[in-house]
Amino acid sequence: MQPLVSIVTVSLNAASTIVGTLASVSMQRVDFGVEHICVDGGSSDTTRGIIDRWASINPQLVRIYEPDSGIFDAMNKGLRAAQGEYVLFLNADDFLIRNDALSIAFAGCSPLGGDNPDLIVGDAVMGVHGKTGFWRHRRVPRLLKRMRGFGMYPVHQGQFCKRLMLLAAGGFDAKLRLAADINQYYYIERKFRPSIRLVGIDVAFMHAGGAANAGIKAMYTGTLEIYRYLSPEVGPIRAAVMVTVKTLQSVSELRFGRCPHDDWFTDRAANSTQ
Repeated sequence: MQPLVSIVTVSLNAASTIVGTLASVSMQRVDFGVEHICVDGGSSDTTRGIIDRWASINPQLVRIYEPDSGIFDAMNKGLRAAQGEYVLFLNADDFLIRNDALSIAFAGCSPLGGDNPDLIVGDAVMGVHGKTGFWRHRRVPRLLKRMRGFGMYPVHQGQFCKRLMLLAAGGFDAKLRLAADINQYYYIERKFRPSIRLVGIDVAFMHAGGAANAGIKAMYTGTLEIYRYLSPEVGPIRAAVMVTVKTLQSVSELRFGRCPHDDWFTDRAANSTQ
């Protein structure tokens, strides 16, 4: 069956977290095809062995084991291999929050349906699950569909985008270290003016500490990559406005308290691959 959605996970030495990622995809309750593409650039720990074990119980898991030149190069490899109408990029330390996340996201969609939106976007939570402290509720701005080109954006781990549109956009700029995903969204927004559907639920959990959120220096570097991309495209003044709006959106996501959404899947995965 032709998959409706392809989920791409890139990994490098992710043995401590990737079980939750694999389990959360494998255990989805859906009535359509879901393809999971795992791209590993050369892990020296047990990451590939874990992926291999899950491939034995999930026939829709595709493995790509070869060197790459960075995370966005690996994502491009996964995109080129994908067969689904939509693609979601779910990192090896992220997981789908609930086992009906995909069925809710794609409610009312049918493979190659004429009314299928170009983008289906949901919210995400980022933090250390179960820990009390600062975390981020990465909600999609509710004005995203009506106020385009101002710097608002949907979080990448909750963004289901039509594969052909991603390919038409040229995938990701593999030369960038941190912000190729956001720059890609701004390009798609400006070039294709995609139809967007907001899901309105938390789709994914993102473990805190990823490359783009590893501290002030990383955030500065990512912001600079975005500004350098936008400035020749929309002009320096508008680029500055968009970067400011993007930063304010990120600040508005901050919460304090117990980070919700324990990794429900990891506990249930323990017996699944034994």
